Amino acid sequence: METLDKPLPSTNTASLYSDSKHQLTINSSTSVQPNVLLRTGVFTPVGRRTNISDVKSQDLSQDLVSLDLCQKEGYDSVTVKGQRLNIETDFKVWCGIVLVFSKFGYSSNTVKLSFAKFAKSCGYPSRRFDKNLRRQIGESLERIQSQSLSFRRKNTEKAVHTGMLLRAMYDGDADLVELMADETLWDLYRVDYQVLVSLRVLEKLPRAEVAQCLYLYFTSLPNNPHPVSFERLRDRLRLETTKKEANRKIKAGINKLESIGYLSGYFTAKNGEQYYIIDQRYKKLKAAIADVLF
Repeated sequence: METLDKPLPSTNTASLYSDSKHQLTINSSTSVQPNVLLRTGVFTPVGRRTNISDVKSQDLSQDLVSLDLCQKEGYDSVTVKGQRLNIETDFKVWCGIVLVFSKFGYSSNTVKLSFAKFAKSCGYPSRRFDKNLRRQIGESLERIQSQSLSFRRKNTEKAVHTGMLLRAMYDGDADLVELMADETLWDLYRVDYQVLVSLRVLEKLPRAEVAQCLYLYFTSLPNNPHPVSFERLRDRLRLETTKKEANRKIKAGINKLESIGYLSGYFTAKNGEQYYIIDQRYKKLKAAIADVLF
């Protein structure tokens, strides 16, 4: 059961690409994600020593000033603040949120649907639909809803405060999920440069959140990207460890992506900093993930 309330701007993803060869395909295995969120440290590895309740602020001004709200109101400073979001659960739930609004949000900023439909949108198989998964998704919705976005115009008193998700409700008795988005930020879900993120690739990387985060970052890069510095990757991953240990984890994560057939390239160094040179990213894994369109 889906309930649609007040109207929103059209979110017809088919119109994002006029070339049929680049038509977006959205299903429970793939999710349209805005490039900007993949490049930033919104979703990061969360280790055993990570304080998940620790609230930190990130400056996303450079990435989000292209949003319609910033262009219309002249906001040039954008920050996000909230609990750390992990890849294993939070990113899957965010994929589900995006998929739900891409299907039903064209006429509403509020959608109600069954837990089963929402969990399927998050990429979970029906055999996982149990009490534990309901708890995990409920806690994840709380963390995602905690992400506050603040838009400001420098040298003025003007500002607006909103969030990645305005409202998230889960009713276990009625088995319903309700999601509410801020319609003024609707293009956050449809930024010009969209990429298809495959949930099946993440399944190839169980309990390897560094590799998963690196996958999201590499997926967001344009064709023929510049050499990627480990400094940039450390910023993206926000690892709470020494530089030496962070570099070791990054290299291991890249090797993992190469081992599953997604990535090929080589490491190099310049002026004391390490870099990764991307030769190719395989839209269909060498490991033969069938029927997946990236």
